[in-house]
Amino acid sequence: MTTPPSPDPPDARRPSRQELDRQVRERYGTWRDQPRGLACAVIAAFMILTTAAFVFAVVAVVTAMR
Repeated sequence: MTTPPSPDPPDARRPSRQELDRQVRERYGTWRDQPRGLACAVIAAFMILTTAAFVFAVVAVVTAMR
């Protein structure tokens, strides 16, 4: 089975690779432009929970020693 011919004429103007890259960068930006909110929230939650666990462990040890 063959594919049907393209409806575009063979000499139709197609954007260059540089033009396509520019369009993608304008539309999506780069990975450095993306928001980092979720990563910051995960790191903050880890820090808070780790600190709370450490405090709880210290309190438990001090209570056990009495």
